[in-house]
Amino acid sequence: MRIVNIGLLLQLIYVSFYLLQMRAIVLQKFGIYVVAYIELALTIGSLILGIIALILRIWSKRTMFVISFAFLLCLWFYAIYLLPESDIPPAIPWLYSN
Repeated sequence: MRIVNIGLLLQLIYVSFYLLQMRAIVLQKFGIYVVAYIELALTIGSLILGIIALILRIWSKRTMFVISFAFLLCLWFYAIYLLPESDIPPAIPWLYSN
């Protein structure tokens, strides 16, 4: 159960990153790539911990919440940073060239 709690903690850090406006401060100081890497690391970390919990047969509602919320955060990352919007190029051009 400890693995699931660590994954949930990573997700709480991710949410507080938005709610406490730490994202804006980091964005102004370091740029979009640092913010994206922090968010991606927290998201992938919580997803991996949730999958490890499933492998270790820790079946609970909390485990399913951690995995599903991490998956939604991955989709959020893709939509925010990697998809272009009409004629505006994506914030991080990893998938699309200019």
